[in-house]
Amino acid sequence: MTDGLDLDLRPVRPADRERVLELSRDVGGGADYLPDVFDEWTTDPGGLFQAAEVDGVVVAVQRTRPIAPGILLYEGLRVAADRRRQGVARTLVRRMLEEATGLGFREVRLTTFGEAAAALFESEGFRPLTACVRWFASRVEGGDPPRLGSAWDAPALVQRASEGPLFAAYGGVLADWREPLDVDTEVVERLAADGRVRVGPSGQAAALLLDPDPSRLRVGFLTGQGAALRELLEGLRFEADLQDLRGVSVWSPEPSPAGDDLEAVGYHLEEDSPRLTAYARELTP
Repeated sequence: MTDGLDLDLRPVRPADRERVLELSRDVGGGADYLPDVFDEWTTDPGGLFQAAEVDGVVVAVQRTRPIAPGILLYEGLRVAADRRRQGVARTLVRRMLEEATGLGFREVRLTTFGEAAAALFESEGFRPLTACVRWFASRVEGGDPPRLGSAWDAPALVQRASEGPLFAAYGGVLADWREPLDVDTEVVERLAADGRVRVGPSGQAAALLLDPDPSRLRVGFLTGQGAALRELLEGLRFEADLQDLRGVSVWSPEPSPAGDDLEAVGYHLEEDSPRLTAYARELTP
């Protein structure tokens, strides 16, 4: 028990589906991702998907999972509408931090799209790593796509990235709500093995892609600037056409050093773009 709230925690079960969907119904304008990942989360042994109960009624859910050595991801915090502003979310966050510390994690990371959630996490000691908005460009036919990056590219790519203005704007972190990881050689090598690294013709610009989407290429990190970056961004539009996708979306920091380059090759800031903010909190044993 924390902060005077008697919350009983237990694993989420398949039978909780309807209640969990009810908790998420008004999140994201009715477009919450939780219904899409419910089955995955309830069966994934690598994560802990929990329900918080009061008198046998589920009033909130949350999930944690390791994403890198010493780093725990916190996600999926949802509170019933009639239980909000009563300290439920804060109690769960504090319990999570206590448990993560006890398990030996050195840092907790999370991403959020909501201002209220951001205020909660900041008040609990989380610091923002980066804040990104989404740009989009439709596909274009007739050109050459960027080449696939390989593990051999990773050391030089990370070195060049760390010296450019975009690296600092991204906070050195991949803008991925599933895995807001540090962009280092190991991460780039893994992304390359998954076919998620693109390198521009000059080799001076690169893009790290997010998990495949049925309608668009999705970019979570850019490196480079000027002509090299523009060539890469154009090439991604050509690749979208070759894959018969609608276009390309790019999570770019706000404000973005890449804004002029994005606009120059036909990208525009999406109307009512969500704002993705990644946070971290270091833990003290």
